[in-house]
Amino acid sequence: MIILIFISVGLIALAFSPSYESANVKVFENPSDPANSLLYFLAIITFTAIVFILSKKSELFLKGVMYFLLFVSAFYVFYPFFGILSFVPSTVILIALLKKPNTLTLNVSAFLLACGITAMFGISLEPFPVIVLLIILAIYDFVAVYTTKHMVDLAENIIKMKLPLLFVIPTDDRPTMLGVGDVVIPNILTVSAQTFLNSPKIFGLKIPALTTLIGGTLGLITLLIFAEKFKRAHAGLPFINSGAILGFLVGCILF
Repeated sequence: MIILIFISVGLIALAFSPSYESANVKVFENPSDPANSLLYFLAIITFTAIVFILSKKSELFLKGVMYFLLFVSAFYVFYPFFGILSFVPSTVILIALLKKPNTLTLNVSAFLLACGITAMFGISLEPFPVIVLLIILAIYDFVAVYTTKHMVDLAENIIKMKLPLLFVIPTDDRPTMLGVGDVVIPNILTVSAQTFLNSPKIFGLKIPALTTLIGGTLGLITLLIFAEKFKRAHAGLPFINSGAILGFLVGCILF
């Protein structure tokens, strides 16, 4: 199921990206500027720090901030399709999360947000800045999970507050969990390759975009095998980003 979610987000983000381009819903004005990758990384660091600080001070206030950010994110995700009326589906999602924050509503909300955010960032960054971003975030994820371990604490806070920032798949043993960022970040390269590169297509997908998606999927499969063998929290981005980058390079070199 996790593998299906990863592939589906990539494909739906690819399908959504022309609508986001037409609506000019972009994150960065200059898609070729590598400094955008640094800005993205700094935003993640700032977000993480705010979550930790607020979780120590007031969990209720933190939940209020997080739900507001989710509403704003959902609004922009729906904007290319509904315009100003995007507040309607955004409100529906917010009410569903507040009233029934179960596995289904959390996963569906996370899925919709992942598709839109992937498309938005994919059309906003050319492949080189995306690769820089993927390398930086893979290193950060490795340190945050295995060294400082603050990413593990962050995941526990997210589960506790029932926020749609993790995909949770129930199993007979223990639930399989994957961060939304582990799905979004590598698939940004998939959308970027489709948007900015000139390449032959297979079934409407430019070959580097297709090989990026395949590489990311193989990286995810490797992560799941590793997690099954060593039953503990693992950093997803080093595996998935590496697969996506290698897939992208194969697609560019061979085709």
